[in-house]
Amino acid sequence: MIVFGVHPVEEVLARAPRSVEELYVVGQLGDPKFEKIAQVAENRRLSVRTVSAEEMDALCEGNHQRIAARVGSFPYASLGEVIERIGERSPACVLVLEQVQDAGNLGAILRSAAAFDVDAVIVAKDRAAGVSAAVVRASAGMAFHVPVVQVTNIARALRELKEANFWAIGTLAEGGQPMWEQDWSLRAALVMGGEHRGIRPNVAKECDFRVTIPLREGVESLNVSVAAAIGLYDRARSLGMMPK
Repeated sequence: MIVFGVHPVEEVLARAPRSVEELYVVGQLGDPKFEKIAQVAENRRLSVRTVSAEEMDALCEGNHQRIAARVGSFPYASLGEVIERIGERSPACVLVLEQVQDAGNLGAILRSAAAFDVDAVIVAKDRAAGVSAAVVRASAGMAFHVPVVQVTNIARALRELKEANFWAIGTLAEGGQPMWEQDWSLRAALVMGGEHRGIRPNVAKECDFRVTIPLREGVESLNVSVAAAIGLYDRARSLGMMPK
């Protein structure tokens, strides 16, 4: 996986330096805007390859800002690690995504998760987007800021979270209580459905609460990344977590 752009490369070096195999730069790493990257590269003795602008353009799909990193594999966390790290802390929040397939949506959601202090994000392994270069780009590097867990069975993951005293809160297009009435002071596992079908019945039955974002008449639904941002913001606002 190729991560490119100054901020995304800084993030992967700060959050998952062991996953970085090589750096690519157009020009010199001594450029002042690469200062943080150069320091980590020197400290960790990373391989740095100088390439031409044409080579970098071929390597990256977007505005690379003359810097890129080759990452061996995305460092997914395990659900057990996340639960252990959170411990008994309350409130806490794990965002659970069921079959979100679009890389842009997943990247935007990971960016919101970082902005609103989410403890971890769970994604499905099958029929869903994993963390890729496109996701990292859409997240502005924030994909490395929040632990991401990839599981084979979302319903089973919810049961494991509930055994750890989390409450599963399903987000529905209609039929739930208004989101702003939800008590967010608990240990929350906020469940968002995929782009096409929402939350499937076998996952919905694991939810202890169901919430809806009320919309004006004639608007059917929101994009999943927008709905996730609204839900996470509402939680952060209600808990007084937003900066003043």
